[in-house]
Amino acid sequence: MYKYIFGPVPSRRLGMSLGVDLVPHKVCSLDCVYCECGPTTKRTLDRKEYVLYGKVTEELDHFFIENPDPDFITFSGSGEPTLNTRIGDVLHFIKQKKPAIPVAVLTNGTLLGRKDVRDELMEADVVLPSLDAATPEVFRRINRPAHGLDLDEILEGLVSFRKEFRGEMWLEIFIIPGFN
Repeated sequence: MYKYIFGPVPSRRLGMSLGVDLVPHKVCSLDCVYCECGPTTKRTLDRKEYVLYGKVTEELDHFFIENPDPDFITFSGSGEPTLNTRIGDVLHFIKQKKPAIPVAVLTNGTLLGRKDVRDELMEADVVLPSLDAATPEVFRRINRPAHGLDLDEILEGLVSFRKEFRGEMWLEIFIIPGFN
């Protein structure tokens, strides 16, 4: 049984996708009203190696030996994957081991204003950032951000990332009647 990877699970967009979870349950920079994982227990902007690189890569190695290749490998799970400072290293490990498998990153996009985070995602094939609000008021109502997050900086980060990133970027917009 694995602790940091899950699936493969069927995805309408990505086919059979192996999930990689790089943060503990509900460690996130947002506390979105619609989150399927429930309320955020640790709302933070602190980046660190929440899940150890060696633990994740050991599980991936085992999975690759024992199972057929999934259609995608997806960084997602129960929190914000870009909070893990080793996301770029794990992504690189996957691309070295299984270059034919595309890698996706599901992110709330809040840290894309940081150059280090953008650089760490460059080996991904698809990045799916979310954007639920166009005004600070709606952003606070829907996404309930960690202290210090600024919607304009997030938008600038999305634009910067799109300019730098050679892969595909699929912007996810969650429409909530009465909110946005």
